[in-house]
Amino acid sequence: MENPEQDSQEQESQEQQRTHILVAVTKSSKKGYPNPSKRSRAALEWILENIVRHNVDRFNLQILHVQYPNASDEEYEDGVNMLEYFEFECHKIGAAYVAWIAQGPDPKIVICNEVERLNADLLVMGTGKLGSIRRFFNRIRGESASAFCLKYAECPVITVSEKATKRHIALQELRQTSSM
Repeated sequence: MENPEQDSQEQESQEQQRTHILVAVTKSSKKGYPNPSKRSRAALEWILENIVRHNVDRFNLQILHVQYPNASDEEYEDGVNMLEYFEFECHKIGAAYVAWIAQGPDPKIVICNEVERLNADLLVMGTGKLGSIRRFFNRIRGESASAFCLKYAECPVITVSEKATKRHIALQELRQTSSM
């Protein structure tokens, strides 16, 4: 006869043994375009392809999108719609995931606070080359979210550039064609 209490303890033990990966995502900066940014897609694709896909039972993905506290209902809905893309990608390979929207005045601080609150084992976020205008505004506002999290997050941080993901995909395609 099975013991339900023992089954519950085994499930809890398996959950604790999983590596908790927090993936910070954002939507595209194009006006009226509620899809994920290229950097966020690159970060998720990289982590799924290079780490999670090979052993989906070992990982628990936590997908975080941060919005400003005064976000309109439309902006909130755009965020929810954007998260559906990430949920679909995780679901395709059978990876365990949770996706949510947090609010705060400064996304980089919210991300670091969530890392601490969730006791994440790894933070993954997209990064990229900034144009001269964005670099100028970053000097005024302070450092980028990825630079801030590299310094202050209480876990290892992987930043993924869109270029790195494209290069990885091209290498995979090259390997597949050469093995035929």
